[in-house]
Amino acid sequence: MYINYKKKYKFKNCVKFIFAFLLVIIQSAFFYFIWVFYYNELMRIPYLMKGNYFVSFIYAMVFIAFMVVFDCSKYDENSISNNIFSFTLTIFFTNILIYFVIIIPTYSRGFVAITPLVITGMKQEIVAIVWVFIVKFILLKLYKPLPMLLISDNSNIDKLMYKFSERKDIYNIVEYIDCDRPLKEIKEKCDKFYNVIVGDIKSETRNDILKYCFNVSNNIYIMPKLSDIIVKNSRIMNIFDTPFYVSNNDDIGIINNIVKRLFDVVISALAIIIFLPLMIIVSILIKLEDGGKVFFIQNRVTKDNKVFKIIKFRSMTESDDKKVIPTKKEDNRVTKVGKVIRKYHIDEIPQVFNVFIGNMSMVGPRPERIEHVELYSKQIEEFKYRLRVKAGITGLAQIYGRYNTSAYDKLKLDLIYIKNQSLLFDIELIFKTLKVFVMKENTEGFDNKESEFITRNA
Repeated sequence: MYINYKKKYKFKNCVKFIFAFLLVIIQSAFFYFIWVFYYNELMRIPYLMKGNYFVSFIYAMVFIAFMVVFDCSKYDENSISNNIFSFTLTIFFTNILIYFVIIIPTYSRGFVAITPLVITGMKQEIVAIVWVFIVKFILLKLYKPLPMLLISDNSNIDKLMYKFSERKDIYNIVEYIDCDRPLKEIKEKCDKFYNVIVGDIKSETRNDILKYCFNVSNNIYIMPKLSDIIVKNSRIMNIFDTPFYVSNNDDIGIINNIVKRLFDVVISALAIIIFLPLMIIVSILIKLEDGGKVFFIQNRVTKDNKVFKIIKFRSMTESDDKKVIPTKKEDNRVTKVGKVIRKYHIDEIPQVFNVFIGNMSMVGPRPERIEHVELYSKQIEEFKYRLRVKAGITGLAQIYGRYNTSAYDKLKLDLIYIKNQSLLFDIELIFKTLKVFVMKENTEGFDNKESEFITRNA
């Protein structure tokens, strides 16, 4: 039934690659024009044709690198606004980097104006916006969302269906089946679909389904188990004629720890200098609103279960109640200033002081309350895994999760980071964090049921 889908959709990634390649050519052409007819002419010894081509090639490579960092080519996964903002960040950082790394060093007659490059960037932004709408329209016309089958247990089906329903332009779940149904019945359902979603179900059942889908060439969307994440980047080793996965589960090592700490000190120091005016303004506004304390200081847990005092801007009314009450949606305890600084994550900025003094890292798992760590550790034995590294201001869970994302899903994201941590990965996540500042959904509180559960148990 789905054989025609295979033929049509197998070239979808090629189509997306062609669109991305054409856009890089167009945006690089804008830079080539301003370089050849303005910046190159001002040089004491202007580049010849090959030199101009080389500079434009470097620009294209930098542009592609930032496109990858900001997920610009994920037209069918990101919303239009998300795509546009991704291109905005790509254009901005590419032009800034090229200005300071190439244009200024090659110009030897004093200050070189950035205005022409800014105007070029505006033109590039217009092209990017139009391009996103055109590509979105074409992809939706050529590749409409395919019917999908969801296989999960009854306790999670409603939750998963709700998540997928938020992006009906991509995911078209037309049928679901409980994983406890007979395997023969599940296989018969899989035969009718090209795309199959497999939830976090019992391992034995999941293995049977995965092998069957592999045999009939289904596309499979799989919710990983923690064990999947642990062995994902394992090295393949052959012991005589027997293959093994070798998973290195050691810490990142002394040298990498030193590099990470130096990186944290430099970035946090720069952040303190850059954000100091904003922190002063926010402090004044908080004080003027209700006369209370400017900072919210609370015990949190970091690497090796160590407790430290986290520093944030106070975004809620002051209370002497020591009971743990998680933030809810539309929480009336949030102040007027608090609503704004929470929406744009400004309340998190003072944590750069925690990073500078060594309590936290720029990138790592979110620092949880002592009560939450105790509660989640009772529910999820593996929750302690995330305490193998320092807590961080940003990280995979902070970028892709929401405030009300379940502890188990956050643990998966944190474990993915722990298994893949490196300086380059940290830099990439810091850039990705810039997108989070405009994503309102990341600041949503727990719903009433989740809040009541945590309040009752913590």
